[in-house]
Amino acid sequence: MNRLGRFGLGLALTPLLFSGGSVWAQNTTLEVMNPRGEIPPPAFNPPSERVGDLDGKKIGIYWIGKAGGDNFWDGVEEVLNERHPGATTVRYEGPFDLGDAEAAKLAREVDTVLYGVGD
Repeated sequence: MNRLGRFGLGLALTPLLFSGGSVWAQNTTLEVMNPRGEIPPPAFNPPSERVGDLDGKKIGIYWIGKAGGDNFWDGVEEVLNERHPGATTVRYEGPFDLGDAEAAKLAREVDTVLYGVGD
């Protein structure tokens, strides 16, 4: 357990103590500790550059297999085919965290990826 560091909080209190009908003050200092410890911020990865033109590109569609997602991605794929007839789409399905190996595979196989994980 660490001291609160940048979230530190030191309190100096003067509680009143009652003893035999008389009141007297005693200085007390409390030190508050952070039970979580220090948590480093996650690594920052800036967004990739946008693909300028989708015509002639291979577009990956990755989703986690939630019910109804196929209907949504069917609609997205239809709009892409209408607006960019020279583009092709490739479907991928897998877990929420696709991991480094799967991400590298997608990066080799397609020019850009649409990633959908929500409900």
